Amino acid sequence: MHIEGKNNYRFKVSILIVTYNNASTINRCLESLRRQESADFEILVKDNASVDETEEILAKYENIKVFTDNKNLGFGAAMNYLAKMAEGEFLFILNPDCECPENTLARLYEFGRNHGGAISPALKYPDNSLQVSARNFPDFRRIVFSRRSPLFQLGLFKTGDAGYIKPDHPAKVPAISATAMFIGKNDFESVDGFDERFFMYLEDIDLCRRLNSAEIDVWYLPDIQIKHVLGASSSTTAFKSSFHHHLSIYKYFTKHFPGKYIRNSFLAILLFGGLMTTILMKLLGFRRRQ
Repeated sequence: MHIEGKNNYRFKVSILIVTYNNASTINRCLESLRRQESADFEILVKDNASVDETEEILAKYENIKVFTDNKNLGFGAAMNYLAKMAEGEFLFILNPDCECPENTLARLYEFGRNHGGAISPALKYPDNSLQVSARNFPDFRRIVFSRRSPLFQLGLFKTGDAGYIKPDHPAKVPAISATAMFIGKNDFESVDGFDERFFMYLEDIDLCRRLNSAEIDVWYLPDIQIKHVLGASSSTTAFKSSFHHHLSIYKYFTKHFPGKYIRNSFLAILLFGGLMTTILMKLLGFRRRQ
């Protein structure tokens, strides 16, 4: 199921990119978009007060709508802002550290028109190995083994323990990553977009949960593949990134499991311990497992 709406859009697709200090990757991302076979799209970029060379890089590109701010709004709030400005039938929410093959937009648009819902292509590391992105919804057990947890980084658990799944064919899944999410604008607006209480992290899982509740399908397409440099968007602010990740987990569980007071209190203690351990690992120069 997907939400039908107006059809007087100016573009087939609006590509939405939120960037914060991504000068090292955003140029390759934009170049990959310029090579897309479909020409009927627009690119909107929200710069969340970058202090690197991002602004200078964006200025080199014509026909890109750039919106700047003097403060970092967070991922969800900035994406909601861009979605309101977008004039495309579909939104392609894309990280600035992604590179898309030439046929990405055309194939996503064709699938979106035929099936609707939210769609994620497969994500690949620069060495072309799979980067898991489809998953079951987190619960109190799975979240302890999540990909950013110290236990997972130390190699004690596998991706399946954290709820990640690896379909080998186009499949409906509970949740996908907003690293690269293709979704009808009407579908996105029908569930009020991202919850802006999540500054960064888990806003995509929360969105998918609401899409499921609205009976809007969530798809994973392994045959469409894009390159993603995992962590490039947060590597320059590693400590702040870790803080927001742990805080977003707590917000997610208190939002969706409000009556689980004891479990949420215990989770808060675990998250604090996990945050301190993660910070210590970073200070010691531990290179995280992907």
